[in-house]
Amino acid sequence: MSNESGEIQRLRRTIEQLSDQMIRSKEQEERTLSEFSDMNNELVTLQRLLAKNNNSLEAARQQAVDAGDSKIAFIAGISHDFRTPLNGILGMAEMLKLSPLSEEQENSVSVIQDAAKLLLKLIQDLLDLSKLEAGQMRLELGEVDLQETINYIVRLLEPQVRKNGNQLSIDCDSRISTLLEGDPTRITQILINLIQNANKFTSEGTVRIRVALMKDDEITQMIRFEVEDTGIGISEEDQNQLFQPYVQTERGRSSEYGGTGLGLSICKSLVTLMEGQIGVDSQEGEGSTFWFELTLGKKDGNQSVASAQEHQEHQEHQGQDMDDEAPSVSVLLADDNVINRQLVMLQLKKLGITQVEAVVNGEEAIAAFLSKKYSLILMDYMMPVMDGLEATRKIRSIEMDEMRHTTPIIAMTGNVMQGEKDKCMEAGMNDFIGKPFTLEILSKMIEKWQQSSEPTEVLNMSIVHEIAELNTDGDRTLLGMLLDMYRTETPGKIEVLRRHIVSGDHVAATEVAHDLKSGSLSLGIRYLSTLFAQIEQFAKEGQSRKAEPLLDALLPAYQAACTSLQRVSKD
Repeated sequence: MSNESGEIQRLRRTIEQLSDQMIRSKEQEERTLSEFSDMNNELVTLQRLLAKNNNSLEAARQQAVDAGDSKIAFIAGISHDFRTPLNGILGMAEMLKLSPLSEEQENSVSVIQDAAKLLLKLIQDLLDLSKLEAGQMRLELGEVDLQETINYIVRLLEPQVRKNGNQLSIDCDSRISTLLEGDPTRITQILINLIQNANKFTSEGTVRIRVALMKDDEITQMIRFEVEDTGIGISEEDQNQLFQPYVQTERGRSSEYGGTGLGLSICKSLVTLMEGQIGVDSQEGEGSTFWFELTLGKKDGNQSVASAQEHQEHQEHQGQDMDDEAPSVSVLLADDNVINRQLVMLQLKKLGITQVEAVVNGEEAIAAFLSKKYSLILMDYMMPVMDGLEATRKIRSIEMDEMRHTTPIIAMTGNVMQGEKDKCMEAGMNDFIGKPFTLEILSKMIEKWQQSSEPTEVLNMSIVHEIAELNTDGDRTLLGMLLDMYRTETPGKIEVLRRHIVSGDHVAATEVAHDLKSGSLSLGIRYLSTLFAQIEQFAKEGQSRKAEPLLDALLPAYQAACTSLQRVSKD
């Protein structure tokens, strides 16, 4: 019995221990569940806070985006509003200066021109700064002929330099390739800004431009540009903050020199955008040397001195050429500003173009377009009743519906931001001319797009009829099947061709243009195939840049051809 009693006691103790452990385990489980519940509640609270913060951040981000968009839209509108009257002032002053004037009158016109150009420079600086701050500044890569660029800048600025009693000297490294790849407009802008600065702070001295080759490899060259002057110099303290927006040196802020302090900041931003470096070396009272370094790509082929001279001679006799061919040019001018209409009509008359129809809005432009054929259309961007974009879309639609040849449409606007240029191109315009523009700029634009002969037919109907008469075993015609195949492949190939042309890949561009030309000819698509043939020839000659103006005509011509073929197929 004693043994049984002892066993029972041991079992009782074991049960008590197990019960105790189970109770403690249960308590631990309850504590764990309670802690987990607390943590879960905290997590839910954090998630709510995070969602709230995300909503707040998104609202703040959207507010910032909207503010940025509003700022850009405001700047764009202001730019247009300023540039439109400035175009009238500068244009009329240019036309006036071409007429017989006394010395006093000529001096007065020069003062008007100088003041208007200064105002234009300030507007351009503010616009550039806004685009840079908004991240909307885009580089436009193209051919850079540094010798030609320097020559242009010298012709432009030498009168200003001499007016200050300064001498302008040039030193350009002969080892630099004739043609490089970069953004020629921005490089020119930076050099002009630095040279004008050097001239402003120098009198009876020297402004020296140096262009040197720093590094050379198979595909690139690093170029160093220096603008040295013998002017007032810059203190070390001022040098440290010189490239910041709105910052000027103490002497630069004086009324003697004037300015906004934006020029150098914009130069630095542009150089940075081109992945280069910029700086200054100066001692107060001993002059300054502003420099920047850029790595530019090498271009295939070199332009000879002889061909450059021939090109220059052609440019010098441009006015004569325009006069000889002018009778075949008719222009539709759409602009709601009476001053600008009068100015452009005077400029066209100066170029020998008298067949000009002027209208004041987009609706009138469409009516004029329907009543008569024009060599080209000059279309203002912003007009009442119907703006230039909508008018262009309707004109392109009419051309497609009626199988008309595409008429070149040139946008005219004071809003020169890249986004607005893109809108013009998307609407179907062929080119862009920013206000204010000179007689020379207008002359080159008209010469570029002038069409003095009758347009090529959209289709070669004899080939189309031959295909249309070949029936297939099915319900669909062979022409309809071929058209579907053509529609499937061609837009993508056109985009590939565009990329090759813009990037300067002559070999690839030649192959794609040839393929597109052959495919179009086999379907009897006449006009579009001639465009492909011209592009192919330019690419073969290594002159892809000359083909760029033709690119904008490809899609309208393709759409017109498809529409015409579709009608024939249904008939």
